[in-house]
Amino acid sequence: MRFQTTRFGDLEVDDQAMLKIHGGILGFPQQQRYVILEHDTSDNSPFKWLQSVDEPSLAFVVIDPRLLTESYQLELDAETAELLGSVNPADFIPMVIVKIPRDHPEKMTANLRGPIIVRETSREGCQIVLTDEGYPFDHQIFPDAAQTAGVR
Repeated sequence: MRFQTTRFGDLEVDDQAMLKIHGGILGFPQQQRYVILEHDTSDNSPFKWLQSVDEPSLAFVVIDPRLLTESYQLELDAETAELLGSVNPADFIPMVIVKIPRDHPEKMTANLRGPIIVRETSREGCQIVLTDEGYPFDHQIFPDAAQTAGVR
């Protein structure tokens, strides 16, 4: 499949690489087809891009939340399990959206409470909201750098 993006230009990806995000991402319900792109192919960056196939300007920086907190656990409700065909959290690849302040990238945060989960076998997923209040909406990715910059 070939499609145009604002950030990456004209892209061609295998149809098998496309993800279907049921219900879209919060604020973008109509955008349901995405691909994951490497942030930087020259290194092993933990950051990826979740790029919309249908909206050229829509792309999110994402990261696997298990890289930020080893104890990260997904909670699947019955409706989500039925939609995606599994109740086993191990069947899903989780990713969380990263917010990067334009003038202070060291203050970047990740929304651990609203992960996007994708079932690896079907390439289908959705965004869920976890009820565990221990997962913040704005988890500091680089807490030491943020504190040095005056964030507490």
